[in-house]
Amino acid sequence: METRTRNTIVFMPDESLMEVSYYCTDSMLNEHEKAAVTQLVIQFDDCVCSLKIDRSFSANKNTLERMVHNKVINAKGHLC
Repeated sequence: METRTRNTIVFMPDESLMEVSYYCTDSMLNEHEKAAVTQLVIQFDDCVCSLKIDRSFSANKNTLERMVHNKVINAKGHLC
């Protein structure tokens, strides 16, 4: 499932703010994976991180945004 690029602000535990862009794409998946998963791409600064997520999550903007926030916070802003 392809989605448009969205932006969000992540409030880090050290009280700093981080602007993050994210979107879903299927272009880097093989044919049998496309039925079950999609790829969530998270970008900020000069860093790009991609995660394979269940396709059903990509339909809900709030779920995607929560996943992005959790991933960035858990990685302490150092995904690369």
